[in-house]
Amino acid sequence: MVLKDLIAGGIFTALGIFIFILTLRFPSLDDANHPGPGLFPTILAVLFVFFGGIVLYRGLKPAKETGSEDSGGENFPGQNYYNPLFVLLLIIAYMLLSNWLGFLITSFFVLLLMMIKLRVSLWKSAVIAVLMTLFVNLMFSKILRVPLPPGFLRW
Repeated sequence: MVLKDLIAGGIFTALGIFIFILTLRFPSLDDANHPGPGLFPTILAVLFVFFGGIVLYRGLKPAKETGSEDSGGENFPGQNYYNPLFVLLLIIAYMLLSNWLGFLITSFFVLLLMMIKLRVSLWKSAVIAVLMTLFVNLMFSKILRVPLPPGFLRW
């Protein structure tokens, strides 16, 4: 049994159930049968419960005898706090810059910087960042009709 997985899995599962209960009051479809404000939080809640359940299940499994009880049988060379901090800083930068630069430009640079941080080549990072930004823009702006920040260029 791994205490960290039990705690994290329990928290995420409980949070998912809580979010799901709150979203039951949200309208799921509007008059034209377009997705309403309850769709995205409900999907997130289900994902929280699903993945939290997986982590919870991992925490209930007995730890391997060859590894230490604290690490759950896995040997980690050390905690890496830089990557989560980097992602947090990029999210804050996105929130601060997206209204001014717009969704397309800000999302491209956020994705590009994340992939470069993960040591993906610059060429692949740029192509994937462009394709993912355009895909998300198509899904949210055109299909789901969610307004995205246009920025100073008004795209």
